[in-house]
Amino acid sequence: MRADTPLMRPGMTPTHRKRKRSPPVPEGGAGPGPPSESSVPASSDHLESLGRDECIRRLKAQGVGRIGVQSHGRTAIYPVNYVVHHDAVIVRVRHDGGLDRSTHGTYVALEIDHADSLFHEGWSVLLQGACTHVADPVELRALERLPLLPWGGPDRDLYLRIAMDSVSGRHIHHNAV
Repeated sequence: MRADTPLMRPGMTPTHRKRKRSPPVPEGGAGPGPPSESSVPASSDHLESLGRDECIRRLKAQGVGRIGVQSHGRTAIYPVNYVVHHDAVIVRVRHDGGLDRSTHGTYVALEIDHADSLFHEGWSVLLQGACTHVADPVELRALERLPLLPWGGPDRDLYLRIAMDSVSGRHIHHNAV
């Protein structure tokens, strides 16, 4: 690759239009604290709300996310793999594990995202809903046939159902010039 050739993502060709470059980071970097005025976009042209159908499409395509729960007065975040089944997200967890003890009959959040740090783009989807432990034998047999193999090991035999009470998402992008 020549030194003057811009970096390209896999699948891009030289015919792709050039993207706007991000402003340089001010001296001292973007350290802790609120963002400086120069690091905040001048308008919300780059931020797009995703509709419910698009969010669910992304949930179905992803399969890995993070569940946020309240446990002993603190927020805990657990990485999980999941599958969308009908109008809910299904997760397999271990009996007597952290998610078992902190989810039954509670309201939880599931978040998925994707980030492209090269082009400063990305998206996130947030699902919030009531979480229940599936105990009905007929429903359990149906869930056992889903393509859901727990990454944490075969001892994950408790199925959680998270209702899609609220589904929202955002996509930040920079249109080509």
